[in-house]
Amino acid sequence: MIVKMSVAPLDPKLELPKDFESQFVQEFRTHFRMPAKLPLNVVKGAEPCDSLGSRCSGGILSLGAIAYATARNDGKLSDIQVVDIALTPLFADSVNSTLRWMSRSEMSPPVGNRDSIPLIIQIEPEEAPDSVPPIRHVFSVKIPRYAWPFTYAAMPAAGVNADYPFAARLAGVEDSVTLAFTVDADGAIATESLELVTANYRDFVTSVVDALGRTRYHPAHLGDCAVATRMKQRFLFKVPP
Repeated sequence: MIVKMSVAPLDPKLELPKDFESQFVQEFRTHFRMPAKLPLNVVKGAEPCDSLGSRCSGGILSLGAIAYATARNDGKLSDIQVVDIALTPLFADSVNSTLRWMSRSEMSPPVGNRDSIPLIIQIEPEEAPDSVPPIRHVFSVKIPRYAWPFTYAAMPAAGVNADYPFAARLAGVEDSVTLAFTVDADGAIATESLELVTANYRDFVTSVVDALGRTRYHPAHLGDCAVATRMKQRFLFKVPP
């Protein structure tokens, strides 16, 4: 199995120069140092899974990170943030250190006719290496797979009690917030794993994040053991009639 990197504009309406991604990955790969020991504990389902994708025939340990940075035409990266989606702080720290080295050394490729472009950088395993161009390979890795039945985490019966922002309710403003996050083996949300996927207004995001901090999910299970897993969820705010 290989671990791959993808680099794209945070705003899908923007475009990066043709060779930007390949040059970025090459610089990152050259200077990235994999931690010598890396305990893994986040599990995702291994196919085949049921039609809802909530139960799978097996599970596989997860490794990866998501980073955000603004690429500038002077070769620097600003506003670097790394989301530890797999609860592997040593790996997240290595990703962060490599991105900051690239910035200090002004090794980020130019972004074309703009001064800067915000990026989303995704690092994740790929079980079919031939499906990914070699230039996007970061390193090879052996990740254990288990043949025990796997079930994903689930919300508690009471749901996630996110408060409707008062000012938004008065103004009749509605929103839809989608977050990705890692549910730990005890059902708690790992705050370092929170990733904003879509939303329109900051107040709604704050409300959902606060509510998740108070909520305990039913954790995922691999066989009879509770395990951490990654999930994505949409929260809808509609003004009551």
